[in-house]
Amino acid sequence: MPCLKQLCLTLLFVTGCASTTQPQFAPPQWLDSQFSAMPNPVEVDQLFELSPQMRQFLSNEFRLRSSDNQKIKTLSTLVSKNQGFEYDNSHTRVASVTFEHRAGNCMSLVLMTAAMAKFWGLGVEYQLVKSPPLWDRQGGVHLLNEHVNIRVYSKDSVWSSVDTSVIIDFLPGSYVRGYQTERLSEAQIIARFFNNLGAEALVAGDANSAYHYLKRALEVDPKLPEAWNTLGVLYRRQGLESDAERVYRFAIDTLPESTNALHNFALLLASQDRLTEWSQVHRRLELARLANPFFYYDMAEWEYRQGNFSEALSQYRKAVKLADYHHEFHFGLSRAYFQLGEIDRSQASLSRAYRLAPQSEKQRYQLKLNALSSWQQ
Repeated sequence: MPCLKQLCLTLLFVTGCASTTQPQFAPPQWLDSQFSAMPNPVEVDQLFELSPQMRQFLSNEFRLRSSDNQKIKTLSTLVSKNQGFEYDNSHTRVASVTFEHRAGNCMSLVLMTAAMAKFWGLGVEYQLVKSPPLWDRQGGVHLLNEHVNIRVYSKDSVWSSVDTSVIIDFLPGSYVRGYQTERLSEAQIIARFFNNLGAEALVAGDANSAYHYLKRALEVDPKLPEAWNTLGVLYRRQGLESDAERVYRFAIDTLPESTNALHNFALLLASQDRLTEWSQVHRRLELARLANPFFYYDMAEWEYRQGNFSEALSQYRKAVKLADYHHEFHFGLSRAYFQLGEIDRSQASLSRAYRLAPQSEKQRYQLKLNALSSWQQ
């Protein structure tokens, strides 16, 4: 669900540890000659651009709202699920496209909300939610999604003792409630947006787009560790292993948050049989792997295929405990419960999978629910 893949989207396999020393190194040079020019790239000025339909929509609503407080409440309602906006973690979109499709990940929805708030003269503040990371997997790549939301406020109430601002979030309150937040500048949000595009392009096999979007992200925010990590993954996939190593080393030595880069650096060392260096990080990486819910999901799937349904159930439960927002985990529980003869629990888990599933999957789950109900009769 959320979305900062960075947020909304961050490429990750497993976390590791950062170097304790921090020598200063020059950033690795760009490799423009290794990648083709990108046709029709998304530009910075498109991120918050309003379409004519958005302007008309907002203008009509604006005439009905006289105060900033009314505008804030109205905006919070307009971008809600009740108005047809759906959370979709598969794509990062600019504001106008998110509005057109009525769907997007948290980054997309935050950009759209910011664009609408600015049109009405409201102030915005971007926030990184320090919640447990959300795991996903696409194209055989593990993705770690951070979450962002947005605070909308009246510029006239900055000096007021009464806080009339509203936090607009696209995840259930139970997920984000009680977690600390970190304020992000608009530049940091923009950099994370382009990092998302780069990661999505990499998963889709579009190396040229991935390179140019990651370069744009790091031009906006050179201290974004996730973008350096993703760039290293891209270079390695393109066979540029020495360049990937330079990127990983730069990130590890200069950015303490670059734990993901350390993991991917360990993979590179292992592939080159540099086992002495690899062994120095292996133990931490093994421990970190246990925080990945897909580690347990894969084990559960294997046990299920072997007919070990009790063990499969145990592993599915571990996956759900770490990430209860994945419909496929609950579907796995449902299958295991069914094989063990626990039909009521099977149906409850299947219903949970249905509620969590994207719209494109709901019909499949509904058919299974219907079949299970018929089987019970």
